[in-house]
Amino acid sequence: MCTDIDRIAELAKEDSQRQFYSIAHLITAEKLYEAFRSLRKDASAGVDGVKYAEYETNAEENVRQLHRRLVEGKYQAQPLRRVYIPKENGQQRPISIPALEDKVVQKAVVDLLNAIYEQDFLECSYGFRPGRGQHQALEEVGRVICTRPTGWVLELDIRSYFDNIVRDTLIEMVGKRVSDGSVLRLIQKWIKVGVIENGKMFVSKTGTGQGQPISPLLSNIYLHYLLDEWFEKVVKPRMKGEAYEIRFADDAILCFQNKEDAERCGVSCRSGSRSTV
Repeated sequence: MCTDIDRIAELAKEDSQRQFYSIAHLITAEKLYEAFRSLRKDASAGVDGVKYAEYETNAEENVRQLHRRLVEGKYQAQPLRRVYIPKENGQQRPISIPALEDKVVQKAVVDLLNAIYEQDFLECSYGFRPGRGQHQALEEVGRVICTRPTGWVLELDIRSYFDNIVRDTLIEMVGKRVSDGSVLRLIQKWIKVGVIENGKMFVSKTGTGQGQPISPLLSNIYLHYLLDEWFEKVVKPRMKGEAYEIRFADDAILCFQNKEDAERCGVSCRSGSRSTV
């Protein structure tokens, strides 16, 4: 049986230029309940202090009320709770934990938007996508290096990527496919909501809080247009030899047949100017 989500995916695949202007109604109470059930039961609570087990005691009614607030335009995103986890290099990675109901709504929206953007994302992208992960990315790196004429490899790592996403640009990118005002307003609420750390509220002008369910998808949309399409449509046709990109979230491996091609692309990446390639 073809579901509404399946139909959205079909339409997106049929026409890569199609804009979806009326999809918010697909965020039903049933979808919200499914999203709640998909959450980690042991996840940390947000600023509201509500954990999975507590919400579960009256989950169906809680979800109905949440859905009603969404429909009536009364839903408000809560500030994120900032925590830090250690990185391999000894530094600290900031993680922003949303309130439980914000996780529920974001998860439902991610499931909806994935139906659209999975038709657009390129094969080179492996991070935070259904059925894909770091193992497939590593296998592709090995395949390219071992079976293609690869002599030069660039490693690309975007520093503090989630914190530096330009929000207006991100919304413009999402708007290329999704013009539903209700969905766009939800996304703007989530990326602009403040962070509470040590009892103080902080509001930034850039970024999307790493730790929110919506953030990985938004980061993929951003780099799909900013990096993946640029490399595929602008860089590769200008190279003298073969060139490949394998990306996992904000980390990427760029493989080149020729040293000159690698050097030209490396200068472009370091300068932040894509037009020099």
